Amino acid sequence: MNPITRWWRRVRTVRLRPVDPTTCALRRGLERDLNDGPAQRVAALSVELGLLSVDLPDNPVLTGRIDELQGSLAAVLDELREIGGALYPPVLSSDGFEPALHAVAERHGVALAVHSDPVDRATAAAACLAVADHLRSVPRDTHVDVRVRRGLGSVWVDVTEERACG
Repeated sequence: MNPITRWWRRVRTVRLRPVDPTTCALRRGLERDLNDGPAQRVAALSVELGLLSVDLPDNPVLTGRIDELQGSLAAVLDELREIGGALYPPVLSSDGFEPALHAVAERHGVALAVHSDPVDRATAAAACLAVADHLRSVPRDTHVDVRVRRGLGSVWVDVTEERACG
């Protein structure tokens, strides 16, 4: 069987749901609140449990239970960070549009190419959030091409997917 009949490639252009500046600000605030509030408290609880295990007499049952609880707290902390990253990728604030999209794509097993005209920070954030939301629904091993074009007072974000199915 030749490669053409063995692999079916589907290419499609998707329509993104726009993200307005108010939504961007809200999502960024929620991500910060989640990271600065519950995530910090969960991390502190894990440290307190670790200190408690040091102060306990040598009791393998209690030490084992504390280790299990610390593992559970670590899993909760990972989930909180994942939710925070879905709301507003932390890399977006520090490194910008392209690195943030690549971080989301890598986390979801999606190959990504980004071609972008220079855009202002607010536009880049809105485009990033719209594309990141879409990337979370794309099947693994899909190649996604993102093009951000600017002109005549508008910005266009084109997303094309290429999937290989066997």
